[in-house]
Amino acid sequence: MNKELLLEKYIKVAVRKALKEQEEQQRRVEKAMYLAYRFPGLKDLMTKLMSPAFGRFVSGINVVAPKPTTFNISLVNGQDFTIKYIGNKKWNVKVSGRQYHPDNIGEEERCSQAIADLLELNYSTAEGKEQTTTPTETGGGESTPPPAEPTGPGAAELGPELAAAEEEPTPAPEETPAEA
Repeated sequence: MNKELLLEKYIKVAVRKALKEQEEQQRRVEKAMYLAYRFPGLKDLMTKLMSPAFGRFVSGINVVAPKPTTFNISLVNGQDFTIKYIGNKKWNVKVSGRQYHPDNIGEEERCSQAIADLLELNYSTAEGKEQTTTPTETGGGESTPPPAEPTGPGAAELGPELAAAEEEPTPAPEETPAEA
């Protein structure tokens, strides 16, 4: 295959993959927001704790238990917290193992800050980005360098994935058994 056909095929696959991921994300958001709008008190509480645009930060809302009605809120970075309806328009929020009662202004602020702290955490790595460790993370004065870029004949034109695919591994030299 010549480089143009290979590049065209790679672009088509990348575009299909991106469109499929976007559609899947849209379905997840619609499903998550369905429960938020199904329970108006939950929507009001989420608006108070996060902002009216809380949908940007929420990747899913699931009903965990019917009585007391318990919701598990999954955030976009993989973290989650729990909200319980305890009756008489009162809610209980559990974030990182701590319980908050948002009816109290001080606890509402602390709960909102705890959710903001959860959103700051990001354990998932971004696809395609290399991670390097800093000297403080390794405990010593050394840091590990990122992996080397592919240097095949078409590395600059085709991107790292295709350039790496083009490279052929060199066979290991065979050793002959020593004669006795």
